[in-house]
Amino acid sequence: MTQLFPIIIVAIVLIADSSPGLARTEPLLDPPWTTVLALGPVLAILLLAALGLRRCDRRLARGQAPGPIIAADRMLAVARWAIVVAHASAVLLLGWLAAVRAVIGDWILLDELIVLLPPLAGALGLWYLHYPIERRLREALLLRRLDTGQPIYRIPSRGQYVLQQVRTHLLLLLVPVLLILGVAETIHLVFARFGQDRWPTWWADAATFAAGLTVFTIAPLLARLVLSVEPLGAGPVRDDLDEVCRRHRVRVRQFLLWRTDGSMINAAVMGVLGFLRYVLLTDSLVEALPREQVRAVMAHEVGHVRRHHLPWLVLTLFALLMAAGFIVTVPLLAIDAIGGRSDASTVAWVDGAATAVAAVAALLAFGWVSRRYERQADTFAVQHLSGLGETDATDARITEEAVGAMHGALGGVARLNTVDPGRRSWRHGSIRWRQEYLQSLVGRPVKGLAIDRLVRWVKVVAAVALVLGAVATALTWDSGSPPTPTTIANGADAP
Repeated sequence: MTQLFPIIIVAIVLIADSSPGLARTEPLLDPPWTTVLALGPVLAILLLAALGLRRCDRRLARGQAPGPIIAADRMLAVARWAIVVAHASAVLLLGWLAAVRAVIGDWILLDELIVLLPPLAGALGLWYLHYPIERRLREALLLRRLDTGQPIYRIPSRGQYVLQQVRTHLLLLLVPVLLILGVAETIHLVFARFGQDRWPTWWADAATFAAGLTVFTIAPLLARLVLSVEPLGAGPVRDDLDEVCRRHRVRVRQFLLWRTDGSMINAAVMGVLGFLRYVLLTDSLVEALPREQVRAVMAHEVGHVRRHHLPWLVLTLFALLMAAGFIVTVPLLAIDAIGGRSDASTVAWVDGAATAVAAVAALLAFGWVSRRYERQADTFAVQHLSGLGETDATDARITEEAVGAMHGALGGVARLNTVDPGRRSWRHGSIRWRQEYLQSLVGRPVKGLAIDRLVRWVKVVAAVALVLGAVATALTWDSGSPPTPTTIANGADAP
């Protein structure tokens, strides 16, 4: 949920801005009262979370573990979903966006940022409240590091901890998303004022798409500004990274060390284009895991690049959005086919229900695809450690040592990040699920594994869906738009 949170809250605002049938175009109450109702539920959620997290902290102080840790983690997840629901209710049902615009007008990004403040403040509040538990976990980890002779990191203050969470879990996604949104608003504003009579309407959409693609391409440079990173120095870790990239012909601009004060064991690869691609390794990962496990994590990240997961995730998302648009259109076409006349409120509710179903279906499908890409990256890691890419590895098989390295790396990540191995993840799957799969690979051929065939079929389906969607869009532009809630409610044909 932490990964989805910034995307969902922005998507809710975009839905309200672009789909009048799904959101109020006028505030339900006066703007001051709408503001109170937008903030009130978030404050109530934080109060309940404070009571629950304080109880967990007291249980930890009495030496009870890991129950309070798991309970606190679940409380945070439930609280985030509650904040999302409160945000959706305020924007779609109360007209929170309309209330803000009634006071300040429709400014580029400013009105959207104000609407996003309650859920963002709620996220900050949850991290603020969770800090005492986080500090206890850091103190326990500090003692463990002293016993095992591992590097010691300072324990951050509450403000430093919250800032780090904001940079990692909010700004990393929000900065490029809001930049794309701001550029899109600017383009359409300029087009509406100066170019509406000179250029076709699709020029604005094409310019917006090009701007979004540009921001997506340079996103790794933005991430460097958001995160605390520095070039990875020479040494065994750098040598291993060079070796895995060279063997699999993966171009990387720079290897970066991600400074987290030992709070996170993680790695990431950013960038579609080689000259703008970075590989990030956190400080704790480099220093806490054995070298063979670090090599496995490196190969996992390079596997994402070698299997082209990032561009295909984007293309899959577009395909799913096209499919979701089809799901939304079907009930509207059905209403049109059986008579084409219905009151606007009924059509709006049908449109809203279809959109909700389509959005949930798209999210579930995207999560399933993402987890299979993650499984393929795990597989690539053990393939690499078993000889994939070497000239004499044509008949190689997955070795127990290779599986053990990746299996151990996942276990180390869970243990040192104090994550329950059985906890499910929308995009990655649980650690235990991934480890059990890896154990099933021992002795199998390095090439021709089932996950590689499955992912190829996923890409084929996504490509076919994109082509069909593009053809349908072209036909729509040629013959007119599909019926909208307004035209159906009025009994008119689509223009």
